[in-house]
Amino acid sequence: MASQRKTQPTNSSATLEAAWQTVHYAREATGRARFREAVSLAEQGLGLLESVAASDGRLQLHCALLLERGLAQTLTGKFRAAEEDFRLVRATSPEAVQRTAALIGLGDCHNGLDNYESARSAYQEALEESEAYSNDHTVSDAWIGLGVLCCKQGQLEQAVAALSQAQELLQRSPDTCRLGRVAITLGVAYTNSGQLGRAIAAYEEALECFRALEAADHVGVVLNNLGELHQELRDVEQALSYHEEAFALTIASESEVKQTDVIRNIGVDLLLMGHYSEAMICLTEALERARAGGGQDLLLQALYSLGDALLRQARAEEALAIAAELEATAETTPSALHLARASYLRGRIHLAQGEREEACTVLQAALTSANALPNSMLLWRLHATLGQACPEPRVARFHLHLAADFVRQTAETLPDAGLRSRFLERPEVQAVLRASR
Repeated sequence: MASQRKTQPTNSSATLEAAWQTVHYAREATGRARFREAVSLAEQGLGLLESVAASDGRLQLHCALLLERGLAQTLTGKFRAAEEDFRLVRATSPEAVQRTAALIGLGDCHNGLDNYESARSAYQEALEESEAYSNDHTVSDAWIGLGVLCCKQGQLEQAVAALSQAQELLQRSPDTCRLGRVAITLGVAYTNSGQLGRAIAAYEEALECFRALEAADHVGVVLNNLGELHQELRDVEQALSYHEEAFALTIASESEVKQTDVIRNIGVDLLLMGHYSEAMICLTEALERARAGGGQDLLLQALYSLGDALLRQARAEEALAIAAELEATAETTPSALHLARASYLRGRIHLAQGEREEACTVLQAALTSANALPNSMLLWRLHATLGQACPEPRVARFHLHLAADFVRQTAETLPDAGLRSRFLERPEVQAVLRASR
């Protein structure tokens, strides 16, 4: 079929106009999280161009279609395929804005594949290139990419700063999908920094954006994150409700990464509810899926959740094996957050086995990494566990007081009295507050 279309090249304006229409339709489909449709539309447009003679206009249109296909593939986790499209645009486009957009796309691929340094370099180069022209959406995409990257590495202050830059630009040139991406990433940053009230507000803003677009896949991602936040508050029934709705929304999508993370979170919900058999089924499936593909970030989260579940069931030896794999994997990822979480898990295992000296050594190393982030949700746990592990009472009290301070600061950010009470009534939180007195 394709070879027949090539036999009679033409510069038909009708064909070019039809191909441009597919660019707009593909962009709209991506905005509504209909990624399969977006890829199909982009490929239809590319097929139309096979009958059009070479020209600058044809090349620009060809690159526009490749950018739309690459973006849709990126959002479904098909980073290698997307990378090919972005590299071709980067090398051939006659338009500076398209070349910069392709560079941001490459940054997103590197980010998805956990090549953090390459991703950061791409985003920063894109920001430098964009100084030569004015395009708010292109620049905001670079800042959003940097914000996502900083969140993954646990650099929360830098993440908020980057996302604030994107927000400022989008106030000038509003775009609902981009505003939703900013809001959801801010929700992650605020959650990890203990600003849970602001995190809830950010997620609600993201939901408003994506529901307005009828973007079911994006809504599912926000609900998944909201569920994680309610796990933190031990509002577990609400967390499970969010995660079940998220699973129903993402099951129809082609994104294995999103489905895998929802399954992991459902496993955590069931674990916290005491349904250990069902929880282990979900957590084991999530780990198997993460090992099969999805990037190291997903694998690290799946390993931590399974190791934590084993430890909560007093299966310390099995948990230690998972912790060893978690640490080995974290060491290959330039993320202080994952390294600190891995050490935190191993320290807890040593403490459960009565090895207090080993626990203190490992937890102190984790605390050193965590202090550089900072991540108050991880810090209060580290100080609380060190308070239990340290044999010297004075040092133990010091850590417990710090843990209690972080807990109170977190509680103060919650405007809802019910959620605040749920958080403060967590058994481990109550233990910290009692011990600090």
